Amino acid sequence: MRLRLFIISWVLVGLMMLLYVLWGVAADLVTRIVDRRRQHVLRVLSIVLFESDDDAEKVHDQVIGLPKGTLLGVLQTLAVDLDGSARQRLRQLVRTTGLERFIIRRSRSRNWRMRVQAAQLQHLVLHPDFDRVRLLTDKHHLVRARTAESLTLEQTPDCIDELMTMLSDMSPAARFAAQQSLLKAGPICVPKLLLHLESSDNDDVLQALEVAANLADPRLISVLDTHARSTDSKIREMAAKALGNGAGDDAIQLLHRLVGDGDAAVRSRAIESLARMESVTSASLIGCHLSDQVFHVRRAAGLALEQLGPAGRLTLRRHLDDPDRYARDMARQVLDAAAARTGISVIAPLDNPLAGLDEIDGYASIPEGAGRW
Repeated sequence: MRLRLFIISWVLVGLMMLLYVLWGVAADLVTRIVDRRRQHVLRVLSIVLFESDDDAEKVHDQVIGLPKGTLLGVLQTLAVDLDGSARQRLRQLVRTTGLERFIIRRSRSRNWRMRVQAAQLQHLVLHPDFDRVRLLTDKHHLVRARTAESLTLEQTPDCIDELMTMLSDMSPAARFAAQQSLLKAGPICVPKLLLHLESSDNDDVLQALEVAANLADPRLISVLDTHARSTDSKIREMAAKALGNGAGDDAIQLLHRLVGDGDAAVRSRAIESLARMESVTSASLIGCHLSDQVFHVRRAAGLALEQLGPAGRLTLRRHLDDPDRYARDMARQVLDAAAARTGISVIAPLDNPLAGLDEIDGYASIPEGAGRW
């Protein structure tokens, strides 16, 4: 009896091992078949997209006969990187092969993975009845994010309202995708962005201000002025960043006010924005913050002055003799770093602070009050 059980157990173990091997062989075979199909689809598509019209016409029948699932999977990886004539050919291919209807059906699927695939390919669908808003408001965050990412410049104006709503999305991926799409739209989104900034609460404002911080548009000045007076330091900091896009003298005046803010992060951001705007007339004001009590503000002031060129370097030289040790140390640190990069020392002897001015290019062009003393 025991011998019989022993034999049966070993037979079962052998069968399990055999099944395991057969399963591995079958899986490897399926993988190879799928890879061969993908390579074939890629070869055919490369002819359609990049070769002459005559060559594309020759393989048209092959394209129609390709497996739709494999074709969609390959298009999912290709479509993002294509533009110009290749994208136009791809759109024509989607229409003539019936893939457009296939994508539309997948956009309505109960399976969220199918909807994600449709979201990534939605920009290839030109059918007037295709509902992109449905994808942008989908219950799954990846569907919303992929749809926003794949919007083209022509499609974005019709979806501005939904993208503005996505700025307060619970998913970071969806918020980021909405911001990128709005930035891609550029000035087109500014009117809606103004309304959003005027009517949103604090959480929404921060996301919208991040978009405004990358748009150089003078229409944003008034609403940025309002948020620069917010009681929330994060909003004031983001407003300071947005003001640094070169929107004119009004922006410089607002930044001058924010340089004296009670929050160190706001002061630092305002100084960085003035340097980005190359506001030479702000050199003296920025120099006052070399003695700030917070290190990263002093560091921002030093780097900003170095970035402002001759006027900034003259201000740094003046502070080499400053009674405040923080200002002296930061000025010397920045000037030493500049000397190490350029090989030219711009630190003058203390008994003759004007020595060596000829070594500073552009000294003669520095306006009065921008760093002279």
